[in-house]
Formats: sequence, C-alpha cells, structure tokens
Amino acid sequence: MNNYNPKVDDYINKELGEVEMLNFEQLIATDTQVESEFQLYKQINHAILEEDVMMLRGSLDEIYTGISVSKQKDIASIFTKRKLYYAAASLALLVATGGVIRQITKTEPGTDSIYSKYFVPYDVSVSYRSGNEEIDRLLVNALEKYEDHDYQNAVLLFEKVLEKRSNDMAANLYSGISLMETEKYQKASKSFQNIITNNNNLFIEQAKWYLAMCYIKTHNTSKAEEILKELVVDESYYKKLAQKVLKDLN
Repeated sequence: MNNYNPKVDDYINKELGEVEMLNFEQLIATDTQVESEFQLYKQINHAILEEDVMMLRGSLDEIYTGISVSKQKDIASIFTKRKLYYAAASLALLVATGGVIRQITKTEPGTDSIYSKYFVPYDVSVSYRSGNEEIDRLLVNALEKYEDHDYQNAVLLFEKVLEKRSNDMAANLYSGISLMETEKYQKASKSFQNIITNNNNLFIEQAKWYLAMCYIKTHNTSKAEEILKELVVDESYYKKLAQKVLKDLN
C-alpha cells in the first residue's frame, strides 16, 4: 500500500460505518499492538491539527490585510498536507508491523456485532407469589431486580435461590441471562446447560437460544452453529431468528 490508510483517518473523523467502527474498536481493545499504533495516529493527527490552526490563522490574517489573493492557495494546501503526513506514517507503520492495518480493513463483521444485534433479555413470563417460605420471597425479589435491569443484584438473589432449589428451571434461565448481562458468559452457559440436561421443562428452547448467544459472544461459533441448527430442525419458536444468525455467521 503506497498511500495512507483511509480507515484510520475515517475512524478518527467518525466517518466509518457502524460495523467497521465496531471491528476497529474491537481490535483496539484486544490487540495492544494495534492500540499503540492507533495512539500514534492520534498523536500525528493532533500535531497536524495544531499546525493547521496556526497556518489557517496566518492565512486568514493575510487575506484580511489585503495581501495578494494568490495567498489563499496556502489554505487549500493545509488540507492536502494532512494526507501526505498520513502517507508517510502509514508506510512506516506497515514496514514495522508487517501490514497490521491491512488486517483491520479486511475484518468481516464480528461475532460481537452479531451478538449485539440479536441478544435481547427474556421477558419474565412466569408469576410467583411471595409466599411464606424464604425461598419464594428470594425468587420474587430476584425477578423484580431482573425486571428493573439490576442484574448484579439479581444474580446474587438467583444464586441464593438455586442453592436451595437447584431444579428450579425458571431461576436457572433468568440467572443465566442476568449473568450474560454482567458479562459472565461461562457461568451463564452452565445455567443453560442445566436446563437442557434436565430435558423435562418448558425452557429448553430458550436455554438453547441463549446458550448459542453465549457461544457467539465467546467466539465459539462452531458450537453456536450446532445449537442454532437444532433450533431450526426442531421447528422451534426461535427457528427464523436462528436462520438469520446462521446466515450472518456464514
């Protein structure tokens, strides 16, 4: 690549599409080398901006004081100079890193963006009365926290419920989703697997769907695809959504 990389410039100027923006930010967050290179670009950009401002002020002063109109050409040169700086910086970075920036431009829509597109917390579809038993009160409180999107406290309450009533499949389901909302995907997966293994409850399809979402978020696409295909073959409630996710994954 002989010219500057436009993706970096576009990102800095907020001109990337949503998917490209997510891909770039994912690389910055997970790859220290890419992050350090991006910081270098920002420093270059900042330095150029400072010089641009000074040159622009000078050019405007000259215009207003009646100096030759030809001096206005200096203003246009300010904006083309930015690309020359990026060309030099991009070339130096490519030599040093073996083309890491090219990796950014070729990145396909990632699993994180697919997860964000399809993950929605399951509505509370069960009703419990707050009975006399402590376990019932805990469960009602946990569901209330869940509905209020207070997932941290919901997790704590669901854990107390499951310590005493591990076969409560609804508690397993909502506990798993609360764990997903707090980014504890491995623990969430175990909750859904408990439901599927039980194989005698009303939440198996939901458990499979959210387990597939966990696998997608943790980049285990092969397992996710396996479960999604089951949802399609079984003519489940999630069939159409599963087909869409499979299409996006492929």
